[in-house]
Order: sequence, then structure tokens, then C-alpha cells
Amino acid sequence: MTFFISPFSEPSASAELNNFLKSHRIINVEKRLIDGERGTGWVFLVEYTDIEGGKSAYTMSSKVDWRDVLNPSQFAVYDFLRKTRKEIGDKTKIPLYGILSNEQLALMAQNPPKTKEDFLKIKGVNEQKYKQWGEIFIKAIEKALVSTAEAPKNITNETENSADSQLDIF
Repeated sequence: MTFFISPFSEPSASAELNNFLKSHRIINVEKRLIDGERGTGWVFLVEYTDIEGGKSAYTMSSKVDWRDVLNPSQFAVYDFLRKTRKEIGDKTKIPLYGILSNEQLALMAQNPPKTKEDFLKIKGVNEQKYKQWGEIFIKAIEKALVSTAEAPKNITNETENSADSQLDIF
């Protein structure tokens, strides 16, 4: 954990905090207004983990192409999960990132959860997300794995099959 103190009169403190945030994976940030010896300002408690190689984890222009990260069968599962998330988003009007992030979908494609406990091990997934989406995504993974296993035997267009599928959203 690291503390940052940002007095209102020192704009360089904001730049220092922003540089720090760009170069670390942030877990949690707490912010408090203080009035101390050095004046009035903000105190930030930043909980973080280091990023490999000291590179920024997220920048405004960087995007992950999951085709480069996942093998073809994992990417097929990931793509199926994205379609499932899109259907949920369309039906519930919840932004897609509010359901599950692309990174969480990729983690599920790499190591498919089969149980509630497996699902809850995914970074950023909590009990509430499991209650809302867990069973839907576990079933979607099972369906995607069956589809990718059958793909070489039965070459079909998945988009034709997905139009017939129904999602039960609670």
C-alpha cells in the first residue's frame, strides 16, 4: 500500500499520483479530505500490485486482441461468452462491462469454471455477480465447449445456432 498526499496548492502531486496509477494494477483506492499542518488536501491510500516489466497495465489507446492471447479453441469459447454477454446486455439494458469484463471472459475461456467456487475465483467476480450471471455463464461455457469439440466433425455456422438459443435472465 502507498499513501499520497495531494494539497490543493500543488498540481504536481496530481501528476505523481496519475503516473503511479498508470504503472500499477490498482486493487482499491480510498480518498479522504484532510486539514493538516501542510494545508487542506486529499489523502489517497492506494492498494496495488506491480505490473510485470514496469509497463502500464491500461492506457487509453491500448487494447488487448484476445486472438493473440488465447488459442483457437479458447477464443471460440471467449467469442461465445461475448455473444452471451451481449444478449444479456440487450435484454437487461446493463452495459456489457457491468456484466463481466472482456478480461473476465478470457479468464473463463482459459480456465472454464464448472462450479460456483470456480466462478468466484475469477478476478473481480463476487457473490452478487455469481447470483446474477454465474449459472448463465457456466451453462454457456458448457455449450461452447461442446460446440468447439464438435466443430471439426460438424462444420456449422454458430451464428445460425445462436439465433435459436434462449437465455433465461433473472
